[in-house]
Amino acid sequence: MPNVRVSERDAARQRGFTIMEVLVALLIFAISVVGLVAMEARGIEAQRAANEVRDAERLAQQVMADMLARGFDEFVQRDFAGAANPVFPYGDTTATAMSANYHSPPVDSTSATPGSVQGVYRVFRRVDRYPANAAQPAGSANGVDALTFEVIVLWLDYSNPLLPPPETAKVGDLKPEMIDPTNAEFQTYVAHVRLRTVRMNDGLDET
Repeated sequence: MPNVRVSERDAARQRGFTIMEVLVALLIFAISVVGLVAMEARGIEAQRAANEVRDAERLAQQVMADMLARGFDEFVQRDFAGAANPVFPYGDTTATAMSANYHSPPVDSTSATPGSVQGVYRVFRRVDRYPANAAQPAGSANGVDALTFEVIVLWLDYSNPLLPPPETAKVGDLKPEMIDPTNAEFQTYVAHVRLRTVRMNDGLDET
């Protein structure tokens, strides 16, 4: 039977993978794992951002419902700070705004030292009147007397790794000016939810 000579290349293949082949395989595996981890991290961050928006919307609806449950004349006679005969529009200041945590009812910071209540969200309310010179109780000359309610919920947005909030940023320092691109205090790291509604004077004499 004739002798069969095996080439060096065939012999190497029979012995198994070379070190270079193993290193290349490990490199490809490492790149794949890093990519999967990055995708998972982005997915977790996106889910967190979605949860924050959902909770902020729920909080805004809760605050708006509380405003709508109060009498029309309450907003006409006194502002949020308790001052009589308020000038429209009026709203919360940074010191009197509400602060709230996840899944928790809003906490009125006026019951404590201003700025001492720190939470995840900052809530501002605003009330305006149409027309501005509407008389009570008869209403305006054209029979229209309405209040516009606005609720703004602010929070620090960590979902963008390229533009995160600075380490010194605090929820208690947030204010509506920070979400207005035309304002000098505008900040890209402040997220918000805004609700608006109109309430007619239910005590207006339509006759």
